[in-house]
Amino acid sequence: MSACFSLHLQRGLLRGLVLLCLLLSVPLVRAEPLSLGINSMWGPGDEASLRKRFKQAKAVGVNQVRLDWEWRQVESTRGTYNWQSLDTLVRVAKAEKIELLPIVHYAPKWALRTESKPDEVYEMAPADEAFADYARFLKASIQRYGPGGDAQVPFTPIVYWQVWNEPNIKNFWGPKPDAAAFVKLMRVVQQETAGLRDKVKLVHAGLSKPDLIFFWQLWEADPQYGETFDIMAVHPYLFDWWDGIRDPDEMDGDDGDYAALGVVGSHDDPGYMGKVFNLQLMMNLKGYADKPIWVTEMGYFVADHRLGVTDKEQAQRLTATLDFIQQQLGSAPYGKGVRGDLAANVQRIYWFSLEDYPSPDGIGTFGLYRADGSKRPAADVFRNKAKQVNAQ
Repeated sequence: MSACFSLHLQRGLLRGLVLLCLLLSVPLVRAEPLSLGINSMWGPGDEASLRKRFKQAKAVGVNQVRLDWEWRQVESTRGTYNWQSLDTLVRVAKAEKIELLPIVHYAPKWALRTESKPDEVYEMAPADEAFADYARFLKASIQRYGPGGDAQVPFTPIVYWQVWNEPNIKNFWGPKPDAAAFVKLMRVVQQETAGLRDKVKLVHAGLSKPDLIFFWQLWEADPQYGETFDIMAVHPYLFDWWDGIRDPDEMDGDDGDYAALGVVGSHDDPGYMGKVFNLQLMMNLKGYADKPIWVTEMGYFVADHRLGVTDKEQAQRLTATLDFIQQQLGSAPYGKGVRGDLAANVQRIYWFSLEDYPSPDGIGTFGLYRADGSKRPAADVFRNKAKQVNAQ
């Protein structure tokens, strides 16, 4: 961490301590029952593939499916929208009684930054001058497929829309993360969709792990950042190259100054499940106590790899993870000390993933279903858990 940012952090800490005195007058987040969904692929996007996946999702007990909503597929030529593939998606989803959570990302070539894409980067960030184009595409998508939408195919109105994916890592915001740039994108989206916010909810891009430093940078760039989204999202994967796969209930030691604010664990290693709470704490400290959290990705891949698991271990870890989130990060208080009454308030989990998928790093074996369509043991475990959760 740079000395400059450390200074900003210290100043923010002092502001936070002042805000802490006001917390008793800030309403706590409204608790809602936990619900489960699943991540699935969109491509190749033909009707038969989509129908098969949606039936698999229902077979494991869920009807909420998160998938890519690719800007590049629709606006390959600037200013011209081709909705054919998305018309197919929403039509099949309605027929199969699936509720979609679109991840609106993947910029077309004309909208990308001009730097060369490094090999380890999956997705380059859009150029600053294309932020308005992205926002217009999102608005057009909502106007077509949201409540009151004008699509000329049968569809279930999409209420929740996720803005980008994992902008705090270079893999999805290449060539490197830039909190200030992402704040600009979110502000443009907010302005463009202002007239639609009474009909839909904007889900923040899922952060790769509960990254308090990047989250703090977003608010440092814009103290009113909470205006730009309705639901916070995070991907609290427990992979650590040195520790291996951490257990859901593990936690490192607190940092004294940050613990005074109520921060759980250290601020510099986000790879612990319980640190999801810190994002809720931050939103409360900043005066946005009405923002729940969704875990829009969480899972384990099956592979002979340092961070891989066996079929049996995947099922065991799935159970332990969902139990921890349900019992510790839902509506029950998770904080301690001055924030002992605050819950993390995770309200929805989208497990990663429904099926194995092709991956350049060879670790796309997160699926409840193998590439050949056969079920892993985790599929039945997930179905039973979904039945339990949905019965609440």
